[in-house]
Amino acid sequence: MIITIKKLEILFAIVYFFLASVCLLISYECFIATTASTAVGLGDWILLKFMAKKWLKRGKYSFLDSMIRFSLIAISILFLLKLHLNKIGIIVGVSVVPISLMITAVMSVFSKKTSL
Repeated sequence: MIITIKKLEILFAIVYFFLASVCLLISYECFIATTASTAVGLGDWILLKFMAKKWLKRGKYSFLDSMIRFSLIAISILFLLKLHLNKIGIIVGVSVVPISLMITAVMSVFSKKTSL
């Protein structure tokens, strides 16, 4: 299985809509928090894509860029908490990107095992 950026982004959308639907069934506040924190997670994904292109151009990893990225995401999450959004919704929304990556990794390993 070849993992491409387009496949990952499609999987992000599928996982987000599934989690947002579940949160909407729980409560409207959870849905709003999930939507807001998913925007933060997608912002993180865009920053990571930009930084990866920059790293490939220079040919080396930048610790400072990663610290700036983590700082921006932490400030965004703290801002969402200051808005008194549902904490469970924030956790679920920020987890969309890691859950999608985990699903992709599991699918990749499973397809390798079954193709032997």
